[in-house]
Amino acid sequence: MNCRFSFGHQKPLEEMNRLFVIYNPQAGRGKAQAVWPQIYQSLLAHGMQVEIKTTNAPLHAKDLAMEAEGRGFQAVVAVGGDGTIHEVANGLLQVSGGGSSFPMGIIPVGNGDDFIKMLPPLPEIGQQGYSWAVAVARIASGKRHRVDVGSLRAFHQDGSDAGHRYFVNGVNLGFSAHAAFNFSTIPRFLTGFLGYLAAVLKTLWKYPLLDLTVQVDGQETHTLQSSMVAVMNGRCFGRAFWVCPQADVQDGVLDMMIAKKINQWTILQKIPLMMKGSHLNDPLLQWFRGARISIASPRPLIVEMDGEIPFSDVFRVEIETLPGRLEVLV
Repeated sequence: MNCRFSFGHQKPLEEMNRLFVIYNPQAGRGKAQAVWPQIYQSLLAHGMQVEIKTTNAPLHAKDLAMEAEGRGFQAVVAVGGDGTIHEVANGLLQVSGGGSSFPMGIIPVGNGDDFIKMLPPLPEIGQQGYSWAVAVARIASGKRHRVDVGSLRAFHQDGSDAGHRYFVNGVNLGFSAHAAFNFSTIPRFLTGFLGYLAAVLKTLWKYPLLDLTVQVDGQETHTLQSSMVAVMNGRCFGRAFWVCPQADVQDGVLDMMIAKKINQWTILQKIPLMMKGSHLNDPLLQWFRGARISIASPRPLIVEMDGEIPFSDVFRVEIETLPGRLEVLV
């Protein structure tokens, strides 16, 4: 698989000075709240006029983002983690009418901050993305480019529609989805990688084996058993797990990794490899790449998207990529 990190679709610079800022004080298990005064002062120091909206409930960031367009702002800025970015992107994409979204800025102060690892300057495998201070300066510069997003529709056992979401980074089923679910039960003093690692270790005690039917781009149908499925637009999830290290947010396709039936000990052995992105030739893993992916199961699935759990009792998901749909300030 070849990578293309050219970052095309760039637009001319436009100085950003009128911003609609959506701030999640719960992001990063207290990290966002601790650094918010500095972020606010930095925005003002860069000459930006800002309207601040603070989230107070799940999906509130999505609703706020939908209010911004048409009010004279140049961009909507998400201050939070991947979950906040997920919600803001969903709001902007929902009102975009099928075209490129209203410009979105990202100030990363979450536990994982995985999506920004796909924005320039691209970090090396194992490294983190840029800091909130760098993010503010990049937003002020006005440099924009478009990236792909994913679209997922879920279905109940009887085939009825269970709902729709966009995602910016990735979708997980099986072990990794249960680990994301368990993260919310981990003590709050464990943040970042330590929190995710604790969730992984907890999940090792009990996780599902998936019986799946998978189809990519309408081609051959694969019937298989799997411990974990990752459908990625980005390269990394859980802050340190570079599950699809060759993914590219501008190539118009999604990368999918399917782990075969493996036990707890084997999962533990795979973790260091995924943290280094050196698992590509592992015979226990299958790789696919496509624009449309269908996954079905005879048993209910928990679906994790960008660190959130929007669906916990569905039987089929239809996933597709939407090339260049999200406009991001970089």
